[in-house]
Amino acid sequence: MKPLPAPNIPGRTESERFDNALRHVFTVSKDDLLKREAKDKRKKERKKEQKRAQK
Repeated sequence: MKPLPAPNIPGRTESERFDNALRHVFTVSKDDLLKREAKDKRKKERKKEQKRAQK
């Protein structure tokens, strides 16, 4: 089984291509980020309510 070839990343220098590759890998859309934050907030609120119910 042959490995996949490296993707074509734009950039004039090696460091510029590296920066662009990292940005490509770690970029998250704002919608995805907001959904994740809302989910985490709901989870945190549920935990607070459970602690209050136990007292």
